[in-house]
Amino acid sequence: MLGLPYGMMDGKSDFYAHSARRFETSGHRRARHALRRWRVLIWTALCAGILFLINGVPLSSNFTLSTDLTAERVLYEGLQQCYETVNHPKGETAPSADRHNPRWNAVSGQKTPIAIQNATLFDGETTLPYSVDIVFDAGVVRSVTPTNSNNSLPEDAEIINVHGKHVTPGLVDLHSHHALLPFPSLSATSDANERPLLGPITPFVRATDGFTPSDPAIKLIASGGVTSSLVLPGSANIVGGQAYPVKNLPYPGAAAEPVIDELLLEDGIQESQRQRYLKMACGENPRRVYGHTRMGLAWLLRKELNKAKELLEKQEAWCAAASKLQGEGSEFRFRLRQRDQVSAFVEREGPRPDSFDLETFLALLRGEINLNVHCYTPEDLETMLSVLHEFGVHPRAFHHALEAWQVPELLKRLEPNVTIATFADSALYKAEAYDASLQAPKILHEHGVRVALKSDHTGESDYAKYLLDQASVAHSYGLLTDAALQSVTSIPAESMQQGHRIGYMRLGYDADLVIWDSHPLQVGATAVEVFIDGRPLLRKDLKEISKQLEPTYREPQGSLDIRQQAPATRPLMKAEERGEVCKRIQEGAAKGTVVFTGIKEALLDVPGLDPNNEHSELVLVLEANKVPCLGSKLTCLSQSNLQSSNNDTEIPLQNGYITPGLIAFGNNLGIQDIPSEPSTGDGTSKSGIEAVHFAKYGVHLHGKGKAFGRARIGGATKAVTPPHGSGVLQGVSVGIRTGPGETLLDGGVWRDEVALHFSIGQGAKVGSGIETIRRVLEQGNKGEGDDVFIRAANESLPVVVQAYNPDDIAQLILIKRDFPRVNLVIYGGHGAALLAKPLADADIPVILTGNRGAPDTWEKKDTLPGPPLSDSPAKILLDAGVLLGLAAKDDSKIHGLAREARWAGKFAGLDDTEAIRLVSTNFDEILGLSSKAEGDGEGYKGDFVLWEGNPLSGEGSVVISVKEDGSISDCWPEVD
Repeated sequence: MLGLPYGMMDGKSDFYAHSARRFETSGHRRARHALRRWRVLIWTALCAGILFLINGVPLSSNFTLSTDLTAERVLYEGLQQCYETVNHPKGETAPSADRHNPRWNAVSGQKTPIAIQNATLFDGETTLPYSVDIVFDAGVVRSVTPTNSNNSLPEDAEIINVHGKHVTPGLVDLHSHHALLPFPSLSATSDANERPLLGPITPFVRATDGFTPSDPAIKLIASGGVTSSLVLPGSANIVGGQAYPVKNLPYPGAAAEPVIDELLLEDGIQESQRQRYLKMACGENPRRVYGHTRMGLAWLLRKELNKAKELLEKQEAWCAAASKLQGEGSEFRFRLRQRDQVSAFVEREGPRPDSFDLETFLALLRGEINLNVHCYTPEDLETMLSVLHEFGVHPRAFHHALEAWQVPELLKRLEPNVTIATFADSALYKAEAYDASLQAPKILHEHGVRVALKSDHTGESDYAKYLLDQASVAHSYGLLTDAALQSVTSIPAESMQQGHRIGYMRLGYDADLVIWDSHPLQVGATAVEVFIDGRPLLRKDLKEISKQLEPTYREPQGSLDIRQQAPATRPLMKAEERGEVCKRIQEGAAKGTVVFTGIKEALLDVPGLDPNNEHSELVLVLEANKVPCLGSKLTCLSQSNLQSSNNDTEIPLQNGYITPGLIAFGNNLGIQDIPSEPSTGDGTSKSGIEAVHFAKYGVHLHGKGKAFGRARIGGATKAVTPPHGSGVLQGVSVGIRTGPGETLLDGGVWRDEVALHFSIGQGAKVGSGIETIRRVLEQGNKGEGDDVFIRAANESLPVVVQAYNPDDIAQLILIKRDFPRVNLVIYGGHGAALLAKPLADADIPVILTGNRGAPDTWEKKDTLPGPPLSDSPAKILLDAGVLLGLAAKDDSKIHGLAREARWAGKFAGLDDTEAIRLVSTNFDEILGLSSKAEGDGEGYKGDFVLWEGNPLSGEGSVVISVKEDGSISDCWPEVD
């Protein structure tokens, strides 16, 4: 149709009024006046053309109405695109008291104001020294004022008195894959990586095109206080695609339907004004998927970025020439020559150069995209920065980056504004993750590098619900309190360029906040309520919150509720100092007597020790590889042979704790150092009824790997390691010691054969698991087959079965009923809580790996969500009378066995002594082991560990580990 070229009806298309410096233009005022005349003249020309046609006057073959209009259209469409690239619209960038939350709607949005009173607030930067009242309405924080400041509250406000409990901004996860990898994992809905058909460079794919907005993980994650997440494509490709920030509020729209757009953090904002995000990756992942070397990966990225750079230069040249042409044309009176110039320009230059495939890279080169890069090692970080800087690109964050702690000064020099989005303790799972440090967040922070802690959320091992626990672990290993909380709130929000909306609890911010039952860095801290856009997640009746948090007792005058205080960091000693102390201890124990004083609590059964006597100072005495006394100072030092002498060595502790030696169960210790590298282990053997594999023949203890180091600092003196078997019958496990000097030739193996292991369900990849176990036990009952089967059937060798699904567990209960003599133990046990009473009745113990488990696979889809959405599996099993042990399947988390005991104990109502048994002496009973931690008249028998600080609260460092014969097996271990 006849009319102005596309875009001319929009005032923004007046390119002169908004042109950037990068393009040549003449005076703005004169240009605007000329362009208005130009439009009038175009209409005049159109009218004249119509008259020519009506009167039958032929047009020149070199100048026709259709070609001129097409040329003008091409020119002005291109100029409009030029304008948009140099005047990229931006949304809000600062909070304000009267701002509108763009995600709010009148149907499902927050209806009435809510006031939280008497809160201890961490505001995103620091914990305020006074209690505050927080008022939010329509999804926006309207006021944060000191309590009792006589500020009036809205008349219709719902009031929640939190009685001094901690409130934080909603947690922000800078790296998650939920919605792209929805629970439970199925091949039909796994959309994190576009591979391999489109190649290793896919900046054009969008994470939202793979979202499953009905992902049940959304609510589970939010129940852990994580209100916002950046959901990225996976790391299989060098360039994986575009990422999107989301709010973790299930079905937030007016119709409460699973709508992708309504999940987005920037829902309600024009798409042109939203912040864009891109994911890249380097190192092992793309190398493995596509078979390139690191050299090849770097070249492919440079090559594609160079294409974009060349195209960007062509675009800028075209825009400059087009703007100059328009500027010249505006000086002419209306005549045919001007149209000739437009037509000639379009014929010569064509339309503005563009590429649908390269559009994302063009935006990246123009600085419009927030770039996040998956990289682990110093060399990969350096290479990636070299390539990106060649094209003027600066990443906002490096993700995972488990070895970045080795080069903080390099990072500061090359990319001073970068954020390192890393794990606190997840490590060892591949070569790039092997040199991770538990002190990495502390080291980076001390060097002035911003640290965000994130989840990844690919499954149970990096479950986003427990993001806050990453901050707690990092704090335990030295990251300061405020920095630890910033790492999961304001720092990731700022890195996402969303620090004006989320990550802080201040006036004008989105009303995303969490009320916690204890200090957020305490082990087991759990959300009481979570608000997202002002909407409560956990309950409808907010009055219940005040009742739940109302104190049921009064603290003694002058005392503090320890649960509401930040825990201490682990005592850390420099290597030289550790060496001197340990030398004193070893020499003192060999030549005379070593007396450890300042012990506050012994979390084990000691003869003659009253655990309820809080005023009794405890001492530990070591003498000639024996422990002649562990008890009160008065009792021990009153013995005639322990009177002070010149040969005595005293080691004073500030906050000593004693626990049994902990037991790591089911890990790779001694069998495999790096799970993804077959060359670092014994390999995988297929056990069967014809031949059973024994771990004792494949275990390696010389030059113990880094998982042993984590076990030692976590107080695990022993480990039970099954063989790497495949199929249903895994083989027979071995019992090994974790101490640094113990090898195969000098006591490193404490039990050759611990248990016969089976795996059923998806872990075995065989559908006949239950049938195989029955056949083995039937043969053993008859005295036939392998001797192992006979011992398994007659109770002398425990039978440990890895099982998750409640129906598989029910089948095992039936087996126990048919073979009552078998010492049957369930390992894994995610569905066991649903069968707690039958398990107790059948006398089947459970070694639970899923107390904080996730429904990440189909066979685990019935896993209880745990607090605050349900009781914990451990509580349900213990209440039913099931004998329970706890295990950490992830090798890198062995250091946290005592923390896992605290998690279970908190919600099961256990004291510290009862809780620590879950990761220590309960295994003696579960597996029928002979070396039990018992006391007799001569002293304490069994492995034990002396700590400085309470290990259950993450505050303890191992001082010494002592074997059951009284000899010291370890002293002040540190992994890093």
